[in-house]
Amino acid sequence: MNLSEVFKSTLLLGPEVSLILTGVVLIVIDPLLRGGAKKNLFWLALIGLGVAFALNLKRFGIDETAFAGALSLDQFAAYFNVIFLLGAFIAVVFSKDYLSNISHYTTEFYALIVLSTSGMMILVSAREFMSLFLGFEIMSISVYVLSAFQRESVRSTEAGIKYLILGGFSSAILLYGIALLYGASGSIYFSEILSKYDAGNPLFIAGSALVLVGFIFKIGAFPLHQWVPDVYEGAPMTATAFMSVGVKAAAFAILLRVIFESLYQMQVSIMPVLWIVAVFTMIVGNIAAITQKSIKRMLAYSSIAHAGYVLVGVVAAYGGRELGLGSVIYYLFAYTFMNLGAFGVLSYLSRDGKDCETFEDIAGLWSRRPFVAVALGVFMFSLAGIPPTIGFFAKYRVFLSAVEAGFYWLAVIGIVSSVISAYYYLRVLVYAYMKEETVSFPSFKLASSIALVVLAVGTLVLGVFPLDSWDLALKAAGSVLVAFGSG
Repeated sequence: MNLSEVFKSTLLLGPEVSLILTGVVLIVIDPLLRGGAKKNLFWLALIGLGVAFALNLKRFGIDETAFAGALSLDQFAAYFNVIFLLGAFIAVVFSKDYLSNISHYTTEFYALIVLSTSGMMILVSAREFMSLFLGFEIMSISVYVLSAFQRESVRSTEAGIKYLILGGFSSAILLYGIALLYGASGSIYFSEILSKYDAGNPLFIAGSALVLVGFIFKIGAFPLHQWVPDVYEGAPMTATAFMSVGVKAAAFAILLRVIFESLYQMQVSIMPVLWIVAVFTMIVGNIAAITQKSIKRMLAYSSIAHAGYVLVGVVAAYGGRELGLGSVIYYLFAYTFMNLGAFGVLSYLSRDGKDCETFEDIAGLWSRRPFVAVALGVFMFSLAGIPPTIGFFAKYRVFLSAVEAGFYWLAVIGIVSSVISAYYYLRVLVYAYMKEETVSFPSFKLASSIALVVLAVGTLVLGVFPLDSWDLALKAAGSVLVAFGSG
């Protein structure tokens, strides 16, 4: 590439560059400010995310590449970027109130969220393995620090160390798999690896298996899911909220790209593995969630179960291309609203440096904070898949795509697992609405209240009128199938 091509590619990466610049500016300016002036950096973080969001909107309806085809700026990436930016924006808003109770280093927290989001956006656009790995590391390193951000907390420090060690181990496995695929094909580009696929070459088999293992860890699926409850429980509440939607969506997005462009000819071997992983992920996640006494840990196991639901759509994408892919994309969009909202309620109710974690911490919520209780009810109903919320429509599309692709038993197991999940979601509401108050609740928080209203209204409105957002998901799925040549 010559200098003009590099400059042109950099201009095409406007959203990612704006986030990187925002993160750097936040870190550089923070030591120069004193007292209340630092609070204004909260607005700088939001402005940076807003600019990236506006620039990303221009990518809908176009299909361009940058840096010699290393990155694809298509509608598929644009749709997922909306998920990342929405999750980051809401997480920053929640953090404004939450961080005042646990840390003085608020600016660094905002910067880490912004930089991690830039990594997610690079990751979802990757069309070759080096860009993929770069995106993963930018995202992951920031999240490792976010997990251990509450330095005075032993649990937070432990969560960060566990995530760092296990995440580094999974990255090593992923990188080793990439090396084997490069050795077998002589290329790191997904499309070239696909064109040179040889079923008789053991390097292809071993490399594909190791890459798949790395992805299974990143999405928090069985049997590599044990890090999820420990990390989610120990990390600061708003960091957990951000990780639970952003990291999961980014990992699934690049998993789809790799499967359909690089490993597509191995679908006969990969599909049964993902089928089994999806089943055990749903079952283990839901059963473990039932036994939890901590709401935060329960939501962590719930996150594992939801990874299983999304894997149902991934499996279905082999038999019903566009509908399966569309259901995965839409589910991750819906999950952003309801899971961010659930963790947002817990961050709202946290006070004096103590997280709202146990069921007793929300007892009597309806009588003292009815607005928050209603929002909590909306999010729990949506996570359980109860109409008319967006969670119901998302699960309906995932299971319908499995049925139409011929995976009837997978759909049945998914539906039964979803019914089981209703128990622990409704248990939260029993404490919030039917138990007597055992703790005092924090005073009104303006920024967090606005975020809760936006998420709750979005969860309901998009559940009642889901077709426009569903059509966008189908278009994103269609663009990726055209790009992969498998439509």
